[in-house]
Amino acid sequence: MSRLPFRLFLVSRPRLLCPLLLATALLMLACASPSLAQRATLLIPSKPSIESSLVTSTRAAATEADKKAAAREENDGKKKESAKTARKEESQDKGARAGGKEAAGQKDASPAAGQLPELVDAVNASIYASVAPQHIREEVDLLIGGMEPFRNHGIAMDPPRLFTIYRFDRDLADPTQPAHREDRLGDIEEIRYLNQKAWGANVGLDRPGLYEFVIETQPWWEPFQAGYAQHIVKTMLPVYGEGWGWHLPLGLSFEIVPATRPFGLLAPALFTGRVLVNGKPVTGLPVRIFRINTENVQVPTPWHEEMELRTTENGLFSVVLNRPGWWCCAATQQGAPLKGPGGQPSPLYISTLFWFYVDGQAAGN
Repeated sequence: MSRLPFRLFLVSRPRLLCPLLLATALLMLACASPSLAQRATLLIPSKPSIESSLVTSTRAAATEADKKAAAREENDGKKKESAKTARKEESQDKGARAGGKEAAGQKDASPAAGQLPELVDAVNASIYASVAPQHIREEVDLLIGGMEPFRNHGIAMDPPRLFTIYRFDRDLADPTQPAHREDRLGDIEEIRYLNQKAWGANVGLDRPGLYEFVIETQPWWEPFQAGYAQHIVKTMLPVYGEGWGWHLPLGLSFEIVPATRPFGLLAPALFTGRVLVNGKPVTGLPVRIFRINTENVQVPTPWHEEMELRTTENGLFSVVLNRPGWWCCAATQQGAPLKGPGGQPSPLYISTLFWFYVDGQAAGN
């Protein structure tokens, strides 16, 4: 008997059937596919670290030192052969031979003494080549855009409302604070990425250090959440072997701070991070972990497209990253409502994203 009213409702209210089914289908689709309503904002540097110039200079210095050592060895051989010939031609007189030997000894000793400054210079050059210089001339390109990471599908993005660069330096009086902070919103340019509107920036790097890049998007309307969404995004770039500061917060209103160094990682890698809101760890916030699926790997269900967990009482979360590539951690909280399309207050969902790179196993492993 309970089925009859439902059947009568469907028959007697045909005009309501289509809207009702459509709304139900959208709700079921959003629930069945967790990534459908989950958009990521990219902040990806063109390389995960900058070390090539340092390695090149070190190798060049070592090669130059080897050439100088070979030349000195050849020169020493010629001098020794010349001294040997001179001794054979010396007088048979014992006193003269003794004097000749002493003179020969002095001749053998003097080249070694003369080689000492060259040897010291070669060693110093090798040492200095392995240490990051104070002033460099490097650059990196940054990609800023919207996408669905698992589907590798681009989403058009409006320009960010904020783009800031930070640099840490362990030699400062207070190394826990960034050595440099610079707003560079004016440097971004519109580009195309995955056939969608995106943004790019070319950043010059004049000093070694750990560089951190941060953007804040403009809020956008998210239909499946019936509200607005906004992203605060961060990534890091170690330059010339300088990694100090990766464990330190930038003081953002909402950020993920690594508890595991986020570079130099080999898959599979255990990564731990901490979520801070106004500098304080937050318990129970949802955190999504996902990777850009450049290989178009297929998975059995939408739940396999990303991982989701909750922060502990210290704001911590941990995850095993099983594949190489660009990974992202994203935590979400609700912000102050904004005026919606109908003029009524609508919820604002703010997410903080942290991008980092995981390498594949090194050759020979």
